Amino acid sequence: MTIISNDPTWWPIIDANIFSSYFTIASVIVVTYDWVLTFGQEVELVWRQRWSLMTVLYLAVRYLGIFYAVLVMLGMSP
Repeated sequence: MTIISNDPTWWPIIDANIFSSYFTIASVIVVTYDWVLTFGQEVELVWRQRWSLMTVLYLAVRYLGIFYAVLVMLGMSP
């Protein structure tokens, strides 16, 4: 059962949660935009080269970071 309270002491907490939600969505959008802009260079400079430990580390950090950002965003959805 939902309890509705109009207590003004909750307003700063509600505002902080709304700001946090907006900031998370904006962060995911920026990460996705960066990925879209640099994907062509990534294919040329990383995927088509000889694989090394640095290649694997780069891809792991890049794609696990994107995956984590999406999971955080989806975790915030109702």
